[in-house]
Amino acid sequence: MTDTQSRSDRLDRTIHALLSQTPEIEAAAVVSFDGLPMASALPPSMDEDRVAAMSAALLALGERAAQGLGRGELSQVYIEGDAGTVFLISADDEAVLVAVAAKGAKVGMMLYEVKRAAAQVADVLRAEDEPYVAPVPAQTASPASMRAAVEPELAYATAALHAGPLDTTWTPSYAPVASASAPLPPAAWS
Repeated sequence: MTDTQSRSDRLDRTIHALLSQTPEIEAAAVVSFDGLPMASALPPSMDEDRVAAMSAALLALGERAAQGLGRGELSQVYIEGDAGTVFLISADDEAVLVAVAAKGAKVGMMLYEVKRAAAQVADVLRAEDEPYVAPVPAQTASPASMRAAVEPELAYATAALHAGPLDTTWTPSYAPVASASAPLPPAAWS
């Protein structure tokens, strides 16, 4: 993986790998749980936003049905129609992989391939991004100017270390503090 690949690029590659390795799958998309498209490879006849919204709604309904009927956590939604099959597979609580298979595709094999791809999608979404490190121009500060910048903090820290025991009594900043000259009035509860 090169440094220039974004998470979106990696999702696109995962989807296209699924489509190229499994010719019976005609379309695929990665959708957020709230119905927003994250990546897709859909034919022109399928609207990306519509596929994302319908997939999220189907998944939410499937989760309610599974829990309401005492079947536990939902792992997949499988829809078979006259023209083919639609699979909605959770990518480990990160997103949903939607795959549309052609009529006559072997359901077991399609399910296997889509689950594998969903695991890859989850890995891509869970992967930590490389932290951004801003380039530091050469010779921006001399050692003397850097020392001058940190000396006040260093002096404060040194003084705090040698100041003696810390006052460990705690009072909230909003609570009144009584003193001999100003006792607290009795609490009036209503």
